[in-house]
Amino acid sequence: MFILEENMQQEITSGVRFNFEKQNKFKNVAISIDFVEPLANDNLAERTMVAEMMENYSNKYNSKLKVARKLAELYGARFGTNIFKVGDVVVLRIIITFINEHFLETKINLVNQICDFLQEIIFHPYLINGIYPDELFNLQRDNLVDYLNNLSDNKKYYAARQIKKMYFANDPQNAKLIFGDVDKLANITSKRVAEYYHEMITHNEVYISVQGSLDESQIATIQDHFKFSQRANLKVKLKTRPDQRSVVYKTELAQQKQSQLNLMYQFPVSLKSIDYYDALVMNSLLGGSASSLMFLNIREKESLAYYISSSFNTTLGYLMIQSGIDGNQAEKVQDMIKSQIKRLIDENYSEGLLDKIKKSLISNYLTNFDSERKLLNNLFINALVDNQTTKNDWIEGIQSVNKRSIALVAKKLELKSVFLLKGEDDA
Repeated sequence: MFILEENMQQEITSGVRFNFEKQNKFKNVAISIDFVEPLANDNLAERTMVAEMMENYSNKYNSKLKVARKLAELYGARFGTNIFKVGDVVVLRIIITFINEHFLETKINLVNQICDFLQEIIFHPYLINGIYPDELFNLQRDNLVDYLNNLSDNKKYYAARQIKKMYFANDPQNAKLIFGDVDKLANITSKRVAEYYHEMITHNEVYISVQGSLDESQIATIQDHFKFSQRANLKVKLKTRPDQRSVVYKTELAQQKQSQLNLMYQFPVSLKSIDYYDALVMNSLLGGSASSLMFLNIREKESLAYYISSSFNTTLGYLMIQSGIDGNQAEKVQDMIKSQIKRLIDENYSEGLLDKIKKSLISNYLTNFDSERKLLNNLFINALVDNQTTKNDWIEGIQSVNKRSIALVAKKLELKSVFLLKGEDDA
């Protein structure tokens, strides 16, 4: 029996890592199992379908109803799958949250039952003669394809997709939907996805993360249920620079009244950069909050935007501005955006506004500690990128930001892509 620590990171075998954080404030326990592979492998469509099938079927629970009934038996456990990108890798997550058995009136080894369920879902997919049943597989696939095709009708979403394609022209994997190419997804077969399932289980790096109030025997139970073979360790790279050099402009027409103007800036800052906290505050001050310069001056004061915001990607090193505008005012809006960035560089805003932004960031950050799932995700991300930042480190980092440090990091913004989806009524 090992000695259980409050926070534990352990390599069970090559390429299989176990992370635990003891947390007494919740009645629930959360477990995630993350499969990680390079984005360059180009298996997004396959991973999407593996996740879809895992969430809904297994050999023992071969219908959605059976899965739902089993979760109800497990005292209403919440279970699901998810796919997301971090830097140059893609993650397939299996996650479950359930009540800590100490709060049950009936004495039961719920951790063991939960792990039995996860073990069934992960290691015993619903395969007949080596493939997923075509009828179920095709239904899941076609429903997902219909959903993705309908997303294109959302012009805000479409504009965001287009500018990412422009920005990542030389790195197309990062421009793709997390679901992969829709055409590839529409034509993928159950045989290919079943083959890929075995590739993933055998070769993907695995992170098992647990958060909750558990003892040594319960942790041992979890580890005993998930015996993965050795596999290669990945080194995750946080990208901060695309290959593209000059600014690219593109305009499209659409049958709509409103227009979308999006801009993407190269912003070589990652969550491990020395000026990471400066970048967080700078983004919030520019357009990442309702108190931001762009919101107050472009939307509220000048009424030049229906909406306007900025977002900072900490693993790919870019900042994106999204806005809904009158298409005939596009040039003026771009000039106003430039002027807000210049205000950051010139330190032309009040200390009161800066203090308000910093307090808001800290307040929002602290809400993460009210969610076991958010804490679990932080546990995984920190292990994945080898980030040892504590809660106090983060708060102190934000508090230390000043006008001068914001000006220096704002100078790193370099415009790379501009996309205008112009409403024909504005033409």
